[in-house]
Amino acid sequence: MSQSRIEAVLARLDARIDWERRDRGAGWRMDLAPMTDLVERLDRPDRAARLVHVTGSKGKGSVSSMVAAALRMGGATVGVYGSPHVERINERIRLGGAPIGDEAFARAAARALDAADAAEREGSDGAGASWFDVVTATALEAFREEGVDWAILEVGLGGRLDSTNVVETPEACVVTTVELEHTAILGSTRGAIAREKGGIFKPGAHLVTGCARGSEAGDVLEALAASAGGALEFAHDPSDRSFEERNARVARAVLARLETRGATPAPLDTAALEAARLPGRMESRRVGDVEVVLDGAHVASSVEGAVREARAARAGLFAALVAVHREKDAAALLAPLAGASLLVATTIPGSGVHLAAEEVAAAAEALGIRIEIVEEPREAMARAAGWAAEAAGRWVLGVGSLYLVGAVRGATESA
Repeated sequence: MSQSRIEAVLARLDARIDWERRDRGAGWRMDLAPMTDLVERLDRPDRAARLVHVTGSKGKGSVSSMVAAALRMGGATVGVYGSPHVERINERIRLGGAPIGDEAFARAAARALDAADAAEREGSDGAGASWFDVVTATALEAFREEGVDWAILEVGLGGRLDSTNVVETPEACVVTTVELEHTAILGSTRGAIAREKGGIFKPGAHLVTGCARGSEAGDVLEALAASAGGALEFAHDPSDRSFEERNARVARAVLARLETRGATPAPLDTAALEAARLPGRMESRRVGDVEVVLDGAHVASSVEGAVREARAARAGLFAALVAVHREKDAAALLAPLAGASLLVATTIPGSGVHLAAEEVAAAAEALGIRIEIVEEPREAMARAAGWAAEAAGRWVLGVGSLYLVGAVRGATESA
């Protein structure tokens, strides 16, 4: 397939409204009718594989990848759909542990786009299909074409009204964690957000959460599970010391249940965990001799955990490089960075949804630390790394958004 054809498919896709790059508090579609129309026109590609459906405020990508790695190492063919991508859109659709190739992506995307175009001509619901709807349909088409045994679907936002929730009965439905995020869309309390995320629960599916039993979110999820006719398994232990331990606990609970349904996953051991690693999740990189830790943490508790985990393994002073999505509570997200010696505030130019660097800096003023404003993210990385290079043992932590990871990762090298 020629490069021009791939580019043409991407141009058609980018003509669709992309709510990842718009204010979702103003006009975001609130129903599944367009996505339902798309999958019906495509003859229900979501029915071609056994499914695991995963949502959560933190860890959904890692849990999805862990479950997929164990199933794959046990001999199954596995597809994973996740978001957002870090550097290339192909990362959202993974086959056999690797991003989908350009040709396979273009074929599947063309079929999904043709379905949306047909809906426009006929005036049906699919005429309103968004960019994310079409990419979701592309993933389902790609999984059917590849003939995967298992498809692991990661929710984009929330759950109840997310495009992925068009699927019927997964083998397992998972809510990793519930934090205060996207409050203008999902609700202002953990209970309200849990209600949206628990909207993926389906009768007949095994239901798993990393939330604590008896917590506000846990109680809501337990009630939703009961209304779906099932019991909720709480895969939570406060003694877990890292994101990886918490995510692995949830993934193991899912895998144990899938075994009872005929799956043959490999143990989620060191090899499987290594195979499941994703870019931008506590990822160690370098700029020259300076170590850079990149993590897509984008809520306060996640940033706090990233700081704690990174500092536990490093003794020196650190600079924080930060960009913040406009839908987030910037002051709360930045508060865990009070221990940094320097905060470099930046943004993601052209994203349309991130605070300007000046706004990030203003939200960080209460931290009482040195703050510098560098609007362009790679220049901001260079400034943070330059500061760290002035003395031995200093390092850089980049947090706040996976979009930031994508913007700066190419300016770093593997550690």
